[in-house]
Amino acid sequence: MPHLFQAPWRKRALFVLCAVIVLAAFGFYAYKLSEKSANTVNPIDSGFARSMLLHHAQAIQMSMMMRGAASPEIQALAQSIIMKQTREMGVMEGWLTAWNEPVMVDGPPMAWVENATNVRHLDDQLYQAQCKADGGVMAGVATPEQLEQLKNASGIEKEVLFLELMLAHHRAAIPMAWFANRNGETSLVKALASAMIRDQGMEIGWIQLKLQQLKKS
Repeated sequence: MPHLFQAPWRKRALFVLCAVIVLAAFGFYAYKLSEKSANTVNPIDSGFARSMLLHHAQAIQMSMMMRGAASPEIQALAQSIIMKQTREMGVMEGWLTAWNEPVMVDGPPMAWVENATNVRHLDDQLYQAQCKADGGVMAGVATPEQLEQLKNASGIEKEVLFLELMLAHHRAAIPMAWFANRNGETSLVKALASAMIRDQGMEIGWIQLKLQQLKKS
């Protein structure tokens, strides 16, 4: 069974979810970056946008499975993820369009990290080494089997599985965002990466506490 982030499933998941992108955000950021030539785009900036689009697509997919199927507070978390990450997808696709960069490319999704040069921060060097060891595969991504399990689960089992999958998902997104923040070039990319680090870091703390509560009950 094809993995979600392998064609054609990767394209299908991304473009279906991009249909609900906030057009105002798309237009604003496309305008802000419209003078930037495709020849001058930092590959870390474009690679981050492209990879995080895929990463967000699955977070939204998992969150949509929780609608009407969990406690109010977990549904609130899921809805917050849907709203924030849909908006961010619109921003990132706007960047790629303004840069005349494709949304989808062939090859490993984390090749932009593997191929980066002049990486100075130790944490980023370790992250780059891990991406190379993994063959450029995106970390933290749920498998098709895990997604099917989440879809079919119910009650506390569904809540725990969702939180565990989202915890792994967020933990993988943060070092990616740090890499873009410290090695990218465009100020808007750095700012969005910083916001992701802050927001998902806060969500990680909440998820960990909620998992402890659920596993004790």
